[in-house]
Amino acid sequence: MALDHLQNSPLVQATLEITFPGEPAVLTRIDEYYQSIREEYSALWVPNAQIGVAPALQPWEFKSQSGKRSVGISVNTFSFRVEDYVDYLSFRQSALPLAQRFCDQFGIQKMNRLAARYVNNIALLRLPDQPLHLENYLTVGIDVPPIIDRSALEDIHLQFSIRQDDSQVVVNLHHQAQIPGRVESLILVLDCARVDSVVAENLANDLDKVHERIEDCFAALAAPPYMKYMRGDVA
Repeated sequence: MALDHLQNSPLVQATLEITFPGEPAVLTRIDEYYQSIREEYSALWVPNAQIGVAPALQPWEFKSQSGKRSVGISVNTFSFRVEDYVDYLSFRQSALPLAQRFCDQFGIQKMNRLAARYVNNIALLRLPDQPLHLENYLTVGIDVPPIIDRSALEDIHLQFSIRQDDSQVVVNLHHQAQIPGRVESLILVLDCARVDSVVAENLANDLDKVHERIEDCFAALAAPPYMKYMRGDVA
């Protein structure tokens, strides 16, 4: 089910992430890759040191001038993230050449994991004294004992995973309270990964598959009233 071009899309961030067995050449020749993407991703962000985390496992980030697109690289990961998502075709056309160039340059053939992660910010349309009616936005529900008033539920946090064939979708939902300059919302993160027989030559096909799984999952999770709102059908 195609969900691109929704009039009121909640999608605020999309990421392609690849993990692979550690490759030391990434550390010693990272400048070569940087030179190949520098014209578009010129801003270099080096991570701060973290206690208990090896520096080689912390990705360097190369960001676009706008700061809304970035390439992340560590000794065992590659990622491409956008915060100005337009549609899947545009995301795919940007992500795949960058990932393929990285794999070719450092000889990455086999991968441990290929994943896509989509972050959705679902703004809650309610007055401060109104209860949170989750069913107006999502089909996922929360069972509580009869003694608990379901309409009194607040600060929702839940996570579950769905395994199907050779991929797994992790669904993470949490409530984001309203503060000055930020509306109240539900943050819905859908992460789909392929972990079996992931090879560089199948990057495009694998990305298409995880995207389709996420799209199907989102379509199943979106409640009919919210789907109408996203399509702009609400008067």
